[in-house]
Amino acid sequence: MILLLLMLTTHFISDFYLQPISSVTERDNHALKRYQLWLHFFVYSLLLFLVLFAAELSLLTALTALAIIMSSHALNLFWRYKRRKTLRNFLLTQVLQLVVISLVWAQLSNISLSQALLFIQHIFNTKNIIIVLAYLLACQPASIVISLALKKHTDKLTKPTDKQCQHNQNDKAIGLLSAGAWIGYIERCLAISFIFMGQFAGIGFLVATKTIFRFGDLTQQKDMKLTEYMMLGTLLSYAIAIFIGWNAKQLYFAL
Repeated sequence: MILLLLMLTTHFISDFYLQPISSVTERDNHALKRYQLWLHFFVYSLLLFLVLFAAELSLLTALTALAIIMSSHALNLFWRYKRRKTLRNFLLTQVLQLVVISLVWAQLSNISLSQALLFIQHIFNTKNIIIVLAYLLACQPASIVISLALKKHTDKLTKPTDKQCQHNQNDKAIGLLSAGAWIGYIERCLAISFIFMGQFAGIGFLVATKTIFRFGDLTQQKDMKLTEYMMLGTLLSYAIAIFIGWNAKQLYFAL
């Protein structure tokens, strides 16, 4: 495990802290020709080789492991700079690199298939599945329930007066609903986390924080319907999160 942790630490330090910001944020057809990328590749290789060499591996074994990991990293770099810089593409390249590092570590540590399956079985036990299921229910399913429950009020608040107004209102509503959905995901997941940790005061902190940020908007609007609409959405969101989190916690400790 020490070797795996050191290899992962090397990856994160090299790929995030020692890589120039320009090579991460910029993208053009000549990105792979920049000396910053070659410098990043050299630093990554050097640090990883030192870790492998310090693990008292033979020179041939260390160089082979280094070649496999760095080849994967080079392919990820090439693919990254040919694609749009989106969260999905970023996470995909990181997951693939971490998988390659883990597979190389398993080979170096002589981890058998039965040991790997036993480790996976230990992780995906009943209690951990309950926790994952609670977070899954608190995100998209809960968002759909809230959306359907408030649909009548949402239609009234976003009802346009003419075609031009309809176009503008629809564009505005789509943006607000998208941002609101992510805010709901995060607040419900945080609420469930506080319930699992037994820190119920944290839920009050979340409600107070959201109220502070919303107070200015609601005061400027001076619209009772909008205020009641926001209160309904917030209370319903936290009610669902508390219901899911509390029952998941009871089921977790009952097993």
